[in-house]
Amino acid sequence: MSAVSRSKAVNPKAISAVMRRQLWSLLGNPLGYVFILAFVLATAAALFLFDGEKYFARNIADLGPLHSLMPWLIAVLLPALAMGAWANEREQGTEELLLTLPLSIFDAVVGKYFAVVIYFSVALACSLSNVVVLSWLGTPDWGLISSNYAGWWLAGAAFAALSVLASVVVSVPAIAFVLGLIFSGIVLWGARLPHVEWFDAFNRGVVPLGNIGAAIAVIVAAIGLAVFILASRRWRPSGAKTVWAQALSLVFGLLLMVNLARIATRTGIDADVTSEGLASISMTGADILKDLSEPVTVTAFISAELPPELAIKGKEILDKLKALERARTGLITVVIKRPGDVLDVNGVLAGREYNLKPRKQMVDSVAGKEPADIFLGAAVTCAGNTQVIDYFDPGLSVEYELIRAVRAVASTKKRVLGIATTDLDINGGFDYESRQMNQPWEIVNEWKKQYDIRPVNLDTPVAEDIEVLVVPQPSSLTQPQLENLHASIWSGRPTLLMEDPMPYFPMNTGRSDLIPSQPKKGGNPMAGPDAGTPQKGNIQPLFTNLGLNFDLRQVLWSDYFPSHEFRNRIPLNFVWTNRDQAGIADTSTTKGITGLLLPFPGQIFVASDKPAALEVKPLFTPTPKVTWGRDSIDELIQQSPYGGGVQPKEAKHLFSGDRANPPMMAVEISGTMLAAYPVVDPATVMDKTPPETARKSGIPSTKPVHVIVIADVDFVNNQFFAFYRNTENQFNKQEDFKFLLALRNVQLAANAVDSLFNDQGFLALRTRQPVRRPLKRIEDQLFSTQEVVRKAIQTADAESESAQAAAQKAMNEQTSKIMARTDLDDNAKAHAQAEAGGIAQRKLDLEAEQIAKARLVKENEAKIEQRRTIEGFRERVRWLALGTPAAILALLILIVYLRKLAAEKAHVPTARKRTSA
Repeated sequence: MSAVSRSKAVNPKAISAVMRRQLWSLLGNPLGYVFILAFVLATAAALFLFDGEKYFARNIADLGPLHSLMPWLIAVLLPALAMGAWANEREQGTEELLLTLPLSIFDAVVGKYFAVVIYFSVALACSLSNVVVLSWLGTPDWGLISSNYAGWWLAGAAFAALSVLASVVVSVPAIAFVLGLIFSGIVLWGARLPHVEWFDAFNRGVVPLGNIGAAIAVIVAAIGLAVFILASRRWRPSGAKTVWAQALSLVFGLLLMVNLARIATRTGIDADVTSEGLASISMTGADILKDLSEPVTVTAFISAELPPELAIKGKEILDKLKALERARTGLITVVIKRPGDVLDVNGVLAGREYNLKPRKQMVDSVAGKEPADIFLGAAVTCAGNTQVIDYFDPGLSVEYELIRAVRAVASTKKRVLGIATTDLDINGGFDYESRQMNQPWEIVNEWKKQYDIRPVNLDTPVAEDIEVLVVPQPSSLTQPQLENLHASIWSGRPTLLMEDPMPYFPMNTGRSDLIPSQPKKGGNPMAGPDAGTPQKGNIQPLFTNLGLNFDLRQVLWSDYFPSHEFRNRIPLNFVWTNRDQAGIADTSTTKGITGLLLPFPGQIFVASDKPAALEVKPLFTPTPKVTWGRDSIDELIQQSPYGGGVQPKEAKHLFSGDRANPPMMAVEISGTMLAAYPVVDPATVMDKTPPETARKSGIPSTKPVHVIVIADVDFVNNQFFAFYRNTENQFNKQEDFKFLLALRNVQLAANAVDSLFNDQGFLALRTRQPVRRPLKRIEDQLFSTQEVVRKAIQTADAESESAQAAAQKAMNEQTSKIMARTDLDDNAKAHAQAEAGGIAQRKLDLEAEQIAKARLVKENEAKIEQRRTIEGFRERVRWLALGTPAAILALLILIVYLRKLAAEKAHVPTARKRTSA
């Protein structure tokens, strides 16, 4: 090269030449591919081998288990790759020769750095074999996968710069590896601190500008320092100006990059690349905020020191608050308070001004685990209205909670939601039997955040100001109450009916009277003995005239489980359904609902004589193409041995239905309804017809009805709020139960009410959470084998019953023969019958024992075969994940080795070559 080209600040040709030389030293050596092979096998083993059983049981098509491992793998791999980048030059004495070439120190360092990064990129690309296997098993979120790899690549690029710096500092490659490992480990430790969590955004599917800036700052700092160190070795006493210029340039460059990284971080600009776009304000949320006309202030109280498990949630809240403020600049003001404890200025302000209390959490301290007051809430105020979000539990959607609160305080008046008082009183109140106050169900508190909640007594007609009515367990109503409910529905008032053939959770607390087939409890015991015992009304005419065939004596069961964790641990009557399994319909009410769990639900069919003017729209069913069936209530309950009602018992699940056509568990009804009970004919209102003759059934409603019927009430039990909120981050800590976070029971109840109000604003926003992405091939394998096991058990049961019946028949025949003998008197017959009966009974007991053992053997054989089939399939997955890349890279290693061997032989002088004798 000419002197002119050497004098350039950056010489691309020189950088390219150094890069190709260094890259060939890595890729032209079989050992280089051994590094790649080890890296790929380590990642595959982490997913499918070492913790494979948990990964398969976890049943999520993502790279979650690699989130904690991959940064450390990279932190080890890059120092190993770059340890000889410069140290080899010094060790072999070629450093001076390299620097006498027409290139600058910067060109040489950057060229070697690029070579290491390219090699690392090849290794990272080879690990995509895991993604290929993942896409074969299920349907991963490609945006999330790309974000994961972007974070790992940026981390690798930063660690490569630090490793090149380590190679410059020392002259022995082994020491350079240790030093590079220390540098990378320190940066990695800092990147994983709770208040930083550099990898967290990429793990969630976000590519933040601030994180990119931070990685670039590390790269520039390390490369700049490496160039400075190499240049310092050539300083001369007479070159003081050069020394100062280089030192000041390094300092200026470092300060510039640090400030650029800080600016990028503060801007909050990021790219949400997930399929659902969960890490940014959605278009739906932005549309809701467009209606704001009054200024809103959001005052967030987030503890200055958060425990590590809540640090990510705290960062999510801060990010959403910034995004919320940017969405309506000038109208939304965000104020961040960081209380240290309940007694400092900000802590006192939270309690005094907003009655916002901290939550006790166990945190690590020098003395061990100690309780601490944690603030993680916000107060939203507008024009004198205030709504407080007490605590952002880990499972809550921050965007939904904030935007709902903003709209609630900015609205002039809340709409009215009525909740009927039935025997299942979800409103709370005084319980005469226990003589204590009952708290409202959590779902009622959830509805209160959005609507004006009013209790409705159906002893009288429903008040006109009630816009939407919710009725839990309407079958417990008396006949007059049912007729008032019917009149409300018939008049066109939107209504949510939650009718459960077997309310499982209340029954376990002694409320067996809530089962439709069981008698109603007595009234208020304080009213005296003459008050009488009310009886339940007949609700079937109401369901029939709504176009439904709803048998309240039948309870569904299903063999579908989204994870193996609960299989054989909870009854099959806990029915799971998922959208990805075609169990949930695509309607406005079920918008965003991806997974549901209904304990002991009922089954709904469309009535064969449904009027054409009524439309019955299915909302969700048990999972199609999976074995389902129904049990009668008599098979599920038994009289309590302690008296006072019934208790659940284990069912045999004898009846199974058409797998392709399961019944509905929820429907939405609209159109014209015929009166099920006598009502006043609107056509006679203007006449002077006596009321007793004007009332009749079968009259079409003058307004369209809008009714949602859900064949379960347990789905909004308070237990589901633990899943919804992920209280104390318990399901993130227990990776095996993380699939419970996919349940949308609470969101369904809120969606149903919003749909009845015809309020579409929050339907999409409420359920903005990752969709369930199961390992579908694993699931399909389990479903097919589970059906084989079920049929084997049913066959064994049938054979067992047949054998027992035959033995009993033989015993009865022998008894009949004795009674038919004429040569014996009655005493002798009785004696012979007793003797023969004893022998026959012992034989019968022995045969029964053998039959039971044979049945158990067949059942165990079927289950063993199922486990063998499933484990064989999982073993094939492991071989595919580890064997395929191993075979390809091993072949590549062999090819490179043979080429290198051939090249070495080609350079051997003829005189030194061996000749055959």
